[in-house]
Amino acid sequence: MRSSVLAALSVILMGFGVPAISIYFTVYHNFNFIVAGIIASLAIIVAGILAVLGIAIGSEELPADSIKPSEKAKLNMLRAHQRATLEELDDIIEVLKEIRDMLKAAQE
Repeated sequence: MRSSVLAALSVILMGFGVPAISIYFTVYHNFNFIVAGIIASLAIIVAGILAVLGIAIGSEELPADSIKPSEKAKLNMLRAHQRATLEELDDIIEVLKEIRDMLKAAQE
């Protein structure tokens, strides 16, 4: 529980705090807006990575015995949904690769 809270706080600070400070310094202290944009973008990307890792770590903290049967069923449904979504994305990737190959062949 403690690491999930810390992960959430770091995500909030990185995702909102750093871009806000970059914008503040750009507006009021003539900081270069390109550098501020790069810093803000990197902060948002890092915050996203931390969010994914925080969710992964947070889900591993729960012991399997303490989960209620209804929550376990919901978790299994969510996992099945995610697997189906990933399979659909794999199919989309294959179709896009075929389209790319056709366009390359037509270009030659």
